[in-house]
Amino acid sequence: MTTIVVGMDGSEGARAALAWACQEARREPGANIVALSAWLSPVPATSPWVVGYDLPVDLTEATTAVLAESVAAVTAKGFADVPIEQRVVCGSAPAVLIAQGNTADILVVGSRGLGGFKELLLGSVSHQVVTHAPCPIVVVPRAVETADSKHASLTTIVVGVDGSPNSTAALQWAAGRARLSDAVVHAVYAWQFPATATALIGDGAASPEPIARAAGEALDGFIAAADLPNSVRVVPAVREGLPAKVLLSQAKEARLLVVGARGHGGFVGLLLGSVASTVTHHVPCPVAVIPDK
Repeated sequence: MTTIVVGMDGSEGARAALAWACQEARREPGANIVALSAWLSPVPATSPWVVGYDLPVDLTEATTAVLAESVAAVTAKGFADVPIEQRVVCGSAPAVLIAQGNTADILVVGSRGLGGFKELLLGSVSHQVVTHAPCPIVVVPRAVETADSKHASLTTIVVGVDGSPNSTAALQWAAGRARLSDAVVHAVYAWQFPATATALIGDGAASPEPIARAAGEALDGFIAAADLPNSVRVVPAVREGLPAKVLLSQAKEARLLVVGARGHGGFVGLLLGSVASTVTHHVPCPVAVIPDK
């Protein structure tokens, strides 16, 4: 049984995340959805402000009410048939969600919650969870709020592939999701014509064709090595350009974009690769990030 844990804070982003989880649960009979809200008291119980100004110490009841209201708002938009477990715990939202990732199969968060700055493209809680989640995490844009949202009817799942073990894991995970709904997996490999080649050979003298051909052959090899189910249709797509930019463009009409948390590029010490970071900050559709294990 697949367990999908959704971070809830009463925001529109959280409701969109829950709606996406409900859509996935319909595709996978037996999937278990947990709508999870976390709370922290604004002041420690030992603070004199608690007594002097009658500030609340335990916010369980208030948080439960907000959670119930959010779940009801989502079920009223076409998901009344989907069972949702509601759970309220004490703790910081990022820490609670990351801990839940140790037993969940998928974590789901909205791209923007109630806190933080409006100028941020990805909320602080979502960013922390994406960076540290021990299981696949899906970031959902606000556009996914109802049962008949355009993303629900789309049949393409786009995956970024670069030959790294993490991108292979992303491709295999995407194939697993596609298998549940007969979706088509588009395996996208981005390549760039080296600027040094033009500088050394001269303008117009260098041809990108051999590189593009080699990229296509490499992608075919990566797909074959992933040993995907025969029932899943995989379409290879080789595109010239920066990986994040190419993936965002390809995912405009996709149901889901899947990337590995770490690829071949960037610095080894970073917990989240630059491509994964960029696409989660500019989500054109729900984005799944597969952790590097």
